[in-house]
Amino acid sequence: MRKLTGSTTTAAVLEALVIFIGILGALFADSWWEQRETLSREVGYLEDLAADFAENRARLNEQIMVSDSIVEAALILLAFESTASARLVGTDSLNSLLQAIHHLPTFEPVNKTYDNILGAGDLLTLRDRELRAALANFQARLVLMNVVQETQERQYVSLFQPYLIEHLDYLAIATLNSDVSLPAARDSESIYGVVGSREFRNWIFARLDWADDLRNQHEGVRGQVDEVLQVLSGTTS
Repeated sequence: MRKLTGSTTTAAVLEALVIFIGILGALFADSWWEQRETLSREVGYLEDLAADFAENRARLNEQIMVSDSIVEAALILLAFESTASARLVGTDSLNSLLQAIHHLPTFEPVNKTYDNILGAGDLLTLRDRELRAALANFQARLVLMNVVQETQERQYVSLFQPYLIEHLDYLAIATLNSDVSLPAARDSESIYGVVGSREFRNWIFARLDWADDLRNQHEGVRGQVDEVLQVLSGTTS
């Protein structure tokens, strides 16, 4: 059996040490590269989230303005005590008011980046716990808002819209975004038969109540959007 000399033992130790350092270096390099890629993904996510939520805020502002116009028009319509008082504003103005309450504010959120983050299992890539909580709060608020929107859409289509159609000629409730030519309305003043009646006022009040409720929902979602944007502004600065 060959006896190991001191120099041979030292060489073996050095060789093992070099291998050990090489392994540690490789592990460190892999970890450093992985962290760099994770940080790069996070930066991209933060930028995309900021763009999505800026768009969400703009869309919410637009729908809140629609609700405000409905509330304003409904209050004017409720002020008409009789056919005579409605005739004072004229048929065109009355039809404009009815067209205003004919809209149905609907917020469609931009959720692409958040969905991509969840789909990739990258939620923890967003290191800021406050941001993750704000995003979760936004999603939870969307669930409630969608319930209200869907309920109002069913009520609107099945109840309110048929009432308007029953008492209005089509030109009074339709706004076409095309070059289609329609024949003249045959019964454009039929609404005067119901303006000021108890039934009419109840329907208009119901429409005002729905619009006010939906506006409150949209304002609540906008509050969550602002929270996300505020956190993002501190995260990306």
